[in-house]
Amino acid sequence: MKRWLGWLVGIMLGLGLMGSPAWAAEQGTVEWLMPTDSPEFQKVTAPKKFTFPQDFGSHEDYQTEWWYYTGNLETESGRPFGYELTLFRRGLTPGLPDQTSSAWRSNQVYFSHFTLSDIQNQDFYPVERFNRGAADLAGAQVSPYRLWLDDWSIEENQPGQIQLHAQGPETEVNLQLSLTKPILQGDRGYSVKGPETGNASYYYSIVQQPTQGTVRVQEETYVVDGKSWTDHEFSTSALSQGTQGWDWFSLQLEDGAALMLYGLRLQDGSTTAESNGTYVTPEGKVLHLNREEYQIKVLERWTSPQSRTQYPAKWAISVPSLDLEMQVLPMINNQELLLSTTYWEGAIEIAGVQSQQKIHGKGYVELTGYDRDLNL
Repeated sequence: MKRWLGWLVGIMLGLGLMGSPAWAAEQGTVEWLMPTDSPEFQKVTAPKKFTFPQDFGSHEDYQTEWWYYTGNLETESGRPFGYELTLFRRGLTPGLPDQTSSAWRSNQVYFSHFTLSDIQNQDFYPVERFNRGAADLAGAQVSPYRLWLDDWSIEENQPGQIQLHAQGPETEVNLQLSLTKPILQGDRGYSVKGPETGNASYYYSIVQQPTQGTVRVQEETYVVDGKSWTDHEFSTSALSQGTQGWDWFSLQLEDGAALMLYGLRLQDGSTTAESNGTYVTPEGKVLHLNREEYQIKVLERWTSPQSRTQYPAKWAISVPSLDLEMQVLPMINNQELLLSTTYWEGAIEIAGVQSQQKIHGKGYVELTGYDRDLNL
C-alpha cells in the first residue's frame, strides 16, 4: 500500500515545479494539478489480466503510479544497511503527449525518493528529486525495462537482472537484483482501498529478490548482499473520507517466506474494512489475508526531535491462521523523511515464532498521516 493521490499532489505543488508560470503555460491550466478524479483517466474497478514484462512498465491512462524498491543489505562482516528508491509518476492528462512541437512538452511529472540507512552508525540519509517526463529527463519504459530520473535509474541490464543506481551528497548505491515471480496483491492484483467505485489500485509485488552490489557512505564503499522487495501500483483514486493515513509492512523472513500487511487508519485509530495482507510461503504459495485474520499492536512509540511527530516504533503482529507471532522493531528510530512531505519509512528487523519454530527476518515499514491528515 503506497502513496495516494492527495499526498502526491501535495508533494508536487510543494516542490513548486508544476505551479511555475512556465509549466502552467505549457500545460494550459494549473487547474489540472488539483486533486480531482478526472473522468478522462481510467479507474480501477475490476481485476485485470496482468501480462509480464508489459506490466512492469508505465500505464499513462491511469493518473498515479509508483515503482517502489526497498532492501536490507549487509557486508561480509555483518554490517547492516537499508535502502529505499521509489519513482513516482503523476499524469496531468491521460496517455503520452504529442511531442512533435517540442521535445520538452510533457503531461507527466516524475519524482523520486532515495534513502540509505546506516544501521551501525544510526545515520539516515534521505534525498528527493523531481523532473518532467520529457527530453529524456525522466521516464519509464517496458523494453528494455527502464525507470529513470536524471542519473538515478532502475533497468534490466540482462534477462532477469535489474541494475539499480542512486546517489546523494553523502551516499550511493549500485545494486544488482535478481527478479523473482511477481505476486498479485488483493483479488488477482485488484487492490480495493475504499467503498467508492474506482477507489482501488492494480498492485503487485516482487519479493525475496537476491541483491548484491556496493553501498557508499561518505568516503567509504562497502560490498554488500541481501534481499530486496519491489511494489508497483497504478490507479486513479483518492483516500476515502475519514482516512487519516496508513501503516504498511513488507516483511521478508529468513526461511524464504514474505508477509505484506497494511492498515488504512481512520481518525479514531481503527482501520478500514479494506485493510488486508498477503503471505507468501517459502515454497511460493500465495495466501491472502483480510483485516480479521491478523492483529497489529503498537508496543512503543517514538517522537521525532525535528518534526515533533509521534510514530509507532515497535509492533506485535499475530496471524493465528498461520500460527505466527512476531515482533517488529526499527533498526533506527529516526528514519523520518523531512522532504517536501513528512513521513516515516525505514528498515526493520523481525523476531518471532511460527508453528513452535523461531523465525527471524528483516523488512521495511512505512507510516503516513501521523504529522497531518492525508485526506485533503
